[in-house]
Amino acid sequence: MTDDIPLDDLVASLAEGWENQAPRQSPGMLGIRVINWRTLEDEDARRVWTDLREWVVWFTHRYNIAPRKIPPCWFKHGALVEELSALHTAWLVSYDSLDAGYGPIGWHERLAVALPRLATWYNGECHNGHTELLQTGDDTIPTEWADWIRQSHANPQAERR
Repeated sequence: MTDDIPLDDLVASLAEGWENQAPRQSPGMLGIRVINWRTLEDEDARRVWTDLREWVVWFTHRYNIAPRKIPPCWFKHGALVEELSALHTAWLVSYDSLDAGYGPIGWHERLAVALPRLATWYNGECHNGHTELLQTGDDTIPTEWADWIRQSHANPQAERR
């Protein structure tokens, strides 16, 4: 029974070089950082927003998602940000090198559940005055986007202009 074997003896019994064969991971599940938008710091905002935007552009092109479902102003709709961020994280995890191969099908199962929710987060029009600037997948980066990603937008009561 291994309960009786001291830990040092167990480590000593491992094959030479085992530590070089063990996967090295960043903190977090499979090395993926989950974004908590409520606590995101401004100094991390540009990188996080840019990563998410690049993925959303790819996602909307790859899956032919219409702008009426994910509008060009998606980043101004908190619920869409949360849903798209969750999908992005699920996508990253599903294609992680440590995945046993079931990740891609799991990703598509999650996507199938998320698509109807996306429709509830954005009903085809903006209610707070902003208007569509570009197609969601347009590679042109509008000034509005560049201004937006300077902040985390974690606390709507403390929005800075």
